[in-house]
Amino acid sequence: MTTDRFSFLRRPALSLAAGLAVVAALAWLVLAGGTAKRTEGERWVAVRAAPLVHQIGLVGRLEPGRVVTLAAPFAGNVEALLVEPGQRVAEGQELLRMDTREIAVQVREAQSALLKARRTLQDLRDWERGEDMARVRRALRSAQLAQSSTERKLRETRELFQRGIVPRNELDDLEQQASQQRMDLEAARREVESTRAKGQGENRQIAEMDLANASVKYETLQAQLDGRTVRAPFAGIVVAAPGLAGEQGSREPLQAGSKLGQGQALFGLASVERLKVSAKVSELDINQLREGQAVEISGDGFEGTTLAGVIAALGGQALPGMAQGGSPQFEVTVSVAPLDLRQLQKIRLGMSAKLTVTTYRNEQAIVVPPEAIRHEGDRLFVDFRQAPGASVMAQQVKIGRSTPEGVEVFELQPGLVRVPSSSDR
Repeated sequence: MTTDRFSFLRRPALSLAAGLAVVAALAWLVLAGGTAKRTEGERWVAVRAAPLVHQIGLVGRLEPGRVVTLAAPFAGNVEALLVEPGQRVAEGQELLRMDTREIAVQVREAQSALLKARRTLQDLRDWERGEDMARVRRALRSAQLAQSSTERKLRETRELFQRGIVPRNELDDLEQQASQQRMDLEAARREVESTRAKGQGENRQIAEMDLANASVKYETLQAQLDGRTVRAPFAGIVVAAPGLAGEQGSREPLQAGSKLGQGQALFGLASVERLKVSAKVSELDINQLREGQAVEISGDGFEGTTLAGVIAALGGQALPGMAQGGSPQFEVTVSVAPLDLRQLQKIRLGMSAKLTVTTYRNEQAIVVPPEAIRHEGDRLFVDFRQAPGASVMAQQVKIGRSTPEGVEVFELQPGLVRVPSSSDR
């Protein structure tokens, strides 16, 4: 083949111009042949910026954001049951009314005790002006007057006795009487002090505590009486009280006339305005999630409606009961954004939900084939040119996420990258 290619050199009939043309053609063939050999098997791939999104799909169920247990406000009988399990109720709607005859008696008794305690304390506060203090003061005053009169008579009689006008026995009687009245006066003084002490110190403190206790008891019973009507604290669905679902068969059904104890669970109220979704995620994906991450929620039961949510909690411990050799699972709780009326009409508690969690997003990602990246020491390069025919340059890059199409790289502009042949690699 080479011999045939150069056989024209032996043809003398060729003109000078033809010879020059042949020489140029020869040079081109040699260069072209070398180039073809160098580029055999390699290709240039166009790369451009495009969105790159990584997502994780999970499956869970719609659950109420909170469930509140409603209890009997006081011991008594049910007067009227106004709802049934599974019924949707509005905020403030009446659910149940209690019979108040028994508690009304307790309220009146507590009010009577409150009034008595209040009067007792008021009497102690006005003790100095009270009847008891007035009585002992009168007794003291009488003793003082009597003792003063006797002392005066004793002095006069003693003078008369010294003059020999009255006998000795009369003087002795007056002295004995004066001594007794002195003791009566002292007793009257002690009685005043003792009576005054009854309105002070511990006695007043006891009266104040009795009044406080009576006030609390009355206010508590009055509040229970005022709460005779159980109302929905928020819009939701009436459900079995948490923890009692498994006891429903052993409990008498709640109905009008049922006897209830104070604080006995009636039923639960599950919120539908704020929902959550509980799902499970494998250990391979758990570390790609974080609290506050946005979640899109869809489901077959509410097809055509997409709900928004965020991850509210991530399980810190694997769920128990995993199969032997199976991948550990962790619980994920997603808080659903408040629903509007249109969404509320479609959503039902317990519906299955599909969760889509976006773990990574780059709107201007550059993805290249992995074989286009070469190592030079601890650095990574690609052969790059901006357009066909442009000069080739070695562009240092940093790698990002892997995709089915290739590897995300940074610090690279849109253009062309060389994918070498297998022999070059």
